[in-house]
Amino acid sequence: MEEQLEPNEMIVHLGPQHPMQPGPFRLNLRLKGETVMDADIELGFIHKGIEKILENKTYLQGITIVDRICYLVALVNEECFVGCTEKLLGIKPPERSQYIRVILDELTRIQSHLLGMGEFGEFIGFVSMFMYAIREREEVLGLIDMVTGARVTHSYLKFGGVRDDLPDGFKEKALSVFNNLKKSVDDFEEMFHTDRIFRERTVGVGVLTADAAKNLGVSGPVLRATGVPFDIRKNEPYLVYKDLDFKVCTETAGDCFARVQVRINEIRESIYILEQCLDQIPGGPLFPEGTMYGRRTPVMRVPAGEVFHRVEDPRGEMGMYMISDGSDKPYRVKIRGPYYPTLQALPPLIIGTTVADVAAISGSMDGCTSEADR
Repeated sequence: MEEQLEPNEMIVHLGPQHPMQPGPFRLNLRLKGETVMDADIELGFIHKGIEKILENKTYLQGITIVDRICYLVALVNEECFVGCTEKLLGIKPPERSQYIRVILDELTRIQSHLLGMGEFGEFIGFVSMFMYAIREREEVLGLIDMVTGARVTHSYLKFGGVRDDLPDGFKEKALSVFNNLKKSVDDFEEMFHTDRIFRERTVGVGVLTADAAKNLGVSGPVLRATGVPFDIRKNEPYLVYKDLDFKVCTETAGDCFARVQVRINEIRESIYILEQCLDQIPGGPLFPEGTMYGRRTPVMRVPAGEVFHRVEDPRGEMGMYMISDGSDKPYRVKIRGPYYPTLQALPPLIIGTTVADVAAISGSMDGCTSEADR
């Protein structure tokens, strides 16, 4: 950002703690009146050093650590880390465990999108939207709690399987929640489409083009809102996603409204995926038979090698690159989270807008900077 200011210009710092921001980062804005003339972004305010922590913990201890990369998507982080380790071990979870993992990943996607939509509504003054979304999110968290015994951080996935099977009554409870959630999502969509103030604050605001998104490495709903149908569950299927029928939700406008609409549609698709999983999940063991892997996997040595594994986080591509030297701890771990590239797209989008629009654009990115500051 240029330091030389013209008459009637000023520098305003938003963050790293500010109620309109989806996490602790700092926006440096050069303003002329209410208009943003220039902007840059600073990250790293809650850097946790998780990559180095993982290199000093055993593989089993690492499952608990990756939960803390971003508490909103703890189970997806576990899937990425455990999937990476399973590639090094050369093992594959039984089909039943794969279905259970998909169920938990999609429940995670739903609750994350609900919170993101609620926070976005609050950022632009639609405060009641936050309460509506949180009410539905509590029901989804209750389903996750039934399976893992926790609502936020879980340590549920194990190498080659999952810690426990689905509890009795889970299917019936889940289907009841989904029926209510479908009606609520329809209501949310109707509110967004018919509220004149919401449309004025979102339609045509913060437009991101497909080319700019791809050049910056943006992924997830922010990328798909530009019309690019990239979803790792489809493009590089893992677990049993290749056996499930679902579509990649896209919009073409690339604005705030499109980003919210993609998430609404993805909640519907996740419910459809979950209904399929509950209908066709097979019986069988939770861990590969005849192996040492199980609920109480001892400290183990992982064969030497290197691998990259990525999954579809609610915010985009979550990938891990891991090197094993044959010991009981990873030699190197590098995390490629979804939100760091997305934040790079923020400054160009807010230049030329007003200060009030900064909240709408930033909130529509649905950020988790604890992931970006891993």
